[in-house]
This record gives sequence, C-alpha cells and structure tokens, in this order.
Amino acid sequence: MNSIVIYGSRHGNTQKVAEAIANELRHHGTVHLFSVDDAPATIPAKTDLLVVGGPTEAHRMTQPIVTFFDQFGHGDLEGVAAAGFDTRLTWPRWLSGSAGAGITVRLRKAGANVIDPGASFVVAGKYPVLEPGELERATAWARALAGKVESHVSAEAVR
Repeated sequence: MNSIVIYGSRHGNTQKVAEAIANELRHHGTVHLFSVDDAPATIPAKTDLLVVGGPTEAHRMTQPIVTFFDQFGHGDLEGVAAAGFDTRLTWPRWLSGSAGAGITVRLRKAGANVIDPGASFVVAGKYPVLEPGELERATAWARALAGKVESHVSAEAVR
C-alpha cells in the first residue's frame, strides 16, 4: 500500500498526530509524510491512501490547508482513497468547529474516495497540547484506514 500523509500544524500537535498516523501506515506499506508547505502539487497515480489533516482555527481549516486544496480541480484525486483529520479544542464540535469536516469536503470535491468521515484529535490549554491518549487514538484510526484500503485492494484483485 502506498500512502501519503499531509499535515498543517501551528503548535506541533497536528504534526505529532500525522507522525503517529504515518508510523502506523508504515506497517502496511510505503508512506510519505509532508508538511503542507512541502506537499507535492500533484498526488502520484499509484497512491492508495491520502490522509490530510490540520488544526481547527476560527471554526475551520487554516489558510495553508485551503491553499493546498486550491491546486486541485474536480476529479484530480479520482480513485484515491482518502481521509481527513483535525486537531481541535476539547469543546463540543458545534463550538470549536472542525477543520476535518472542511478537509473531507475538499477531498470529495477533488474526486477522492473518502473512506472515513474523519477524526478529531483534541487539545487543551492556552498553549494547546494533545490530551492523553490522542496519539494512541491516531494510531488506531490509521490502522482502521489501512484495513479499509487493504480490504478494497484485495476485493479488486479477486475481480
């Protein structure tokens, strides 16, 4: 399985989550981890899974994540399994918003096959830090994503 994980991070929390996701996905194949500033302008055709995440600020995606998605047209991610995630405050989602929701919408607009509704990993504090257990949740989420992609690839091979 060939995976790409792309993240935006302001305080380092989203980067830590992205690294946990990438580390788990390495058990399932090749993984390329990029900050949004270093992400490729096109996603290679042999990509099986694309995971994009960013922090939630002002109820939505940060500008670097928006700019990343602005380079894709409708159908540019056709056939790529994808999922989005965010880091956000521990508040209820209706109060904090969710960058992951916006990421999921943008993945669909680009034609990706969104295989998961997305995940939020919570931070707390004036200088936000990840809540205990969030990196373990990120690892488990990545494992579940890999299972979905591997099941799909196996089913395709049988056909």
